[in-house]
Amino acid sequence: MMKKVQLYLMILVVFSIASCNKDKTIEFTDLGTEFLISSSGITSLDNGVTISINNQQKNLSTIILTNLGGYSSELDENGDPVPFTSNYTNSISLTDGIGSILLSNADLGISKIDESAKFQFDSEFNGKAITRFYNVVVEDPISVDYPSIAHRSDTVYYFHFAIEPKTATVETVQIQTKVSSFGTYVNVAGTYNAVDSISIVGSNYNVGDTLFVKVTGTAGSKTAFTVTPVVIEPKSVKHTSAFTLDFNTKIAYDFVGDSLVPAGTEKADIELTGSNTMGGLIIGFVSNQNAEFVLASSDDFANADSLAIVTTDFSAAVSSVDDASTGQVYIFRTKRGAGAYSYGIIKLTVEKPQGVLEDSYIDFEYKY
Repeated sequence: MMKKVQLYLMILVVFSIASCNKDKTIEFTDLGTEFLISSSGITSLDNGVTISINNQQKNLSTIILTNLGGYSSELDENGDPVPFTSNYTNSISLTDGIGSILLSNADLGISKIDESAKFQFDSEFNGKAITRFYNVVVEDPISVDYPSIAHRSDTVYYFHFAIEPKTATVETVQIQTKVSSFGTYVNVAGTYNAVDSISIVGSNYNVGDTLFVKVTGTAGSKTAFTVTPVVIEPKSVKHTSAFTLDFNTKIAYDFVGDSLVPAGTEKADIELTGSNTMGGLIIGFVSNQNAEFVLASSDDFANADSLAIVTTDFSAAVSSVDDASTGQVYIFRTKRGAGAYSYGIIKLTVEKPQGVLEDSYIDFEYKY
């Protein structure tokens, strides 16, 4: 008996759910007509926008449009766009289902990038009202595209730009650049089209420089510009390694062959030196071959910029450092006989356990 009661209850629940779902079915009203809205689009260089209507059923003669207002580019104290209202209204006559209207900036109430206006479109067919809405947003007419700009001498990079209003014609184009936000813009020589590019050579700048590129276009009485910051990045050397030199193994390091070698041999580019002094234990390094060293910075090591390394001024380079310390960085070069120089950069970690010379050593991080 209990099972039968449970079965009846389950049947009632199923019918109840089905009934609820049936009650919530959305019903659509066939108005017997429809119209589609489109536009030419608008940028800050354009003087207006064309709104087009397509009534596929071809049974409407007039569309009434009303500007409901929108948002300007001005911001309130909370950083939100300031709204505006409008009293603009007009009608669009349709012929064979097609009609359009040109709205000026004054009609729209907007002209600057990201400003927007909402329009209501009303018509009637067989006593049934039909209302649709459409937003007009002012777009930026300028776009840019460029790769990462590395600080190197063997590559020319190109900064591409396009000034593309929807209906207006670009009359003049000006390109300016400056280094850092505190710099002064200077014109980039040349005559440029609305869609064009400029070349950038990374070696003309320093690693970490920010090159600001300003692109300006005019169309009639209107001007638009965009500023793009381009960071000059290091072109880091490709290889990294590490080695340790101590006083027990009597080894040195060969930078050209990237390997440990016996101290005192012709390939020993760097080996340890050390002594006990009145001030305590000091250890350092020396090259008894062709290696030369120039003191650098931790930023130089982090960047390991290939161009900066090979263009280092070695006129005051040293072949030895008597008292090395942890964190010191040196750019070096070396060669074998009349061959070409090999370059790199090293960072030191100096260890002096209990001030004992025989237990002391230097760890070298090495990029080349």
